[in-house]
Amino acid sequence: MEKILIDGYNLLYRDGVLKNQAERNLEEAREQLIAAVAAYRSGDVEIVLVFDGRGGGARVRKGAAGGVQVRFSRHPQTADQLILELLGREKRLSALTVVTSDRKDIGRIAQAEGVRWISSESFLRRLRRAPRKQDAGEEKPAHPSAEEMDYWLKRFGPEGAGKEGPPGEEIPLRPSRVSRRPRPISARRRSSR
Repeated sequence: MEKILIDGYNLLYRDGVLKNQAERNLEEAREQLIAAVAAYRSGDVEIVLVFDGRGGGARVRKGAAGGVQVRFSRHPQTADQLILELLGREKRLSALTVVTSDRKDIGRIAQAEGVRWISSESFLRRLRRAPRKQDAGEEKPAHPSAEEMDYWLKRFGPEGAGKEGPPGEEIPLRPSRVSRRPRPISARRRSSR
């Protein structure tokens, strides 16, 4: 099972839209990032987003959103230090990826330990390219129903092209006016004289 550790605020502040959102409402920006990462996650990949905590003890958000675990460092510990602590506890370093643009601390140590390291900018490109998962509450289903497939195959399929209407009734295809080749302009001028 692959595991991805993400320096949360490092990733959030590399995205222009989320950065602007964070200036207005940090919690909303964080939730948008969590949702984007959850939509990216697939299969048995475990993703841990680590954020700097403000006061209080270390927190783990209850109920991982879409398979994404959210962790907050405890003050005065930073997210970087918590990520390094999580790296130290990990047994299968070859299956671990760290996402941060902090090369001098986390990136350097991760690579020295044999852990894959990806910059936040590269990971953001992956997030943008990833197909979005459909929420259960969305209107459109992920795939057409069998009835819809039958309809479209009859309407546009190679054997049933042009068939529509009540069962058994066939509507013949008519040539499209657009499909006729237009006459060259010079030929039109000659015919209008």
